[in-house]
Amino acid sequence: MLNALRIGGHLILGRTHLWQYYTNVTWRTCEECLARHGRIAPRPNSFPDPQDGCERKLLRFPVWELAAYREKARLMRKLAQEELWRRKAFREATELLATRPAEAVRLFDRAGGVDVYIPELERLAAEQRELLAQRPELRARLRQVFLRRWSEKFTKPRYERLPERMRQARERWGEARIKELFPEG
Repeated sequence: MLNALRIGGHLILGRTHLWQYYTNVTWRTCEECLARHGRIAPRPNSFPDPQDGCERKLLRFPVWELAAYREKARLMRKLAQEELWRRKAFREATELLATRPAEAVRLFDRAGGVDVYIPELERLAAEQRELLAQRPELRARLRQVFLRRWSEKFTKPRYERLPERMRQARERWGEARIKELFPEG
């Protein structure tokens, strides 16, 4: 009923189409674009033109499909919120690594359940090089967590669209890179 009223309101105002904001949700997407991900507006110029380099698209859709696009928006906002939480957990884990390693590993594991990005792992390994060289058991635990979460990443629906050989090649490449960053022994 509420959607019907919204649709009617837009039609009364002469709006036959609305716009939805899409961005690529990754480790480098800015927080402003993540905050807009899924938002719906009556005009494309309702959204600021980002000068931040983030990938974005404005999708035009018919106003009578508002209910479906509102549901999409809910799911998109959820995904963006998960990414923001993942970043926070990853930062917190990095800060705790030297003083509370068990808690840091737990946070890295939970953050990895959302997603794992090799550039972040490269930065972590570089920043924590001395600590990880002195603590081989910690390095081994991180290696285990990141390898497991990396592998799980490729079971998610968005990777089903990739050709199987491409998906497998990306997964193997990431596994090899994680093993380089967090070597055994």
